[in-house]
Amino acid sequence: MNNYLDRIYHFKGNPHEIGFTAGRTLGAKLEQTLSHYIASREHAIDMNKLHQGALPWLRRLPKRFQDEFEGMAEGANLPLQSLAEWAYVEECESNRCSGAVGLFGNRAWVARNNDTYVPELWGYVTIREVDGRIPTLSFSMECDVFTPTGINKAKLWLHYNFLPVWDEPTRGKPHIPGYVFLTEALEVCRNLSDVEAFLDENNRDGGMLLFAVDGKTNEFAVFECLCSKHFRRDPSERWIVGTNHYCACEDPTLGDDEGSVSTLNRYSRMKSLVQDLYTSQTPPSLPTDLIRILADNKIERRNKELITAYANVACPNSGEIWYTFGGYPAASAGNWQRLEWPWAE
Repeated sequence: MNNYLDRIYHFKGNPHEIGFTAGRTLGAKLEQTLSHYIASREHAIDMNKLHQGALPWLRRLPKRFQDEFEGMAEGANLPLQSLAEWAYVEECESNRCSGAVGLFGNRAWVARNNDTYVPELWGYVTIREVDGRIPTLSFSMECDVFTPTGINKAKLWLHYNFLPVWDEPTRGKPHIPGYVFLTEALEVCRNLSDVEAFLDENNRDGGMLLFAVDGKTNEFAVFECLCSKHFRRDPSERWIVGTNHYCACEDPTLGDDEGSVSTLNRYSRMKSLVQDLYTSQTPPSLPTDLIRILADNKIERRNKELITAYANVACPNSGEIWYTFGGYPAASAGNWQRLEWPWAE
């Protein structure tokens, strides 16, 4: 699949119809994806927990997602258990990522590295228009139901990084994983106020550094989320950066044992490079300068196991979106392509 257009899927309908169409479209390829992804993580996860916990976990998700998984299983003629394990395996991972948002020419631009496992399975785009919900564009594995990165028709951009946590969800309050939260938020939120209200209503199963950009107003913020509470970090200058640690509150579990690509070192390097863009006598060249920052050897993850699997640069206000596929690490070695905004203005 060397043509980026081969990596874009567009679905419309109710959740079951969307899942059925995706499953029917991929067929046996979906089963290959599931098997490959889980097999690549067998050495690092509790397989008994995966097998026993996946389906009960799926049944606790919002019905909208249960319906899509059921439709996908039916369309691909696969056991629902297999699809549940594909999604549930993310509960066992602690990925590392980097992100930045800044105002350039009074428009907010976002740059994002997603560092994860099995990079050859990533680099796909899924456009979903779920009945009664805001249409979304997301970046993930092929036809994956959930996403860590996306934008909706209201020009709300969201992506998240992993954060460690030291608390648990509030007893009796709804709680969902970060990737479920982000996917749901894209379908129901139109601005940062909506996102913050959604954070108040729903706890998380783990930590999440949530980047949010409202392309309509160019307002942006980062929400540092524990399971039961969150802290909003607004830009003190014209930009904001984040990796995998807290800035707005103390993180007593934070370690810095990842060598030259530790979360603190990546944060300092990204902060320095973004500052350089603003102090340079030469106007920034976008998206080129942001791609260069993502591809920096002190920011991009390049080890054999955990690697920058895909990267994005976007201006939500103008609808300009770039992403990578087919090369790893993605920011420096991937194929950068610009996506066309999929909805009429």
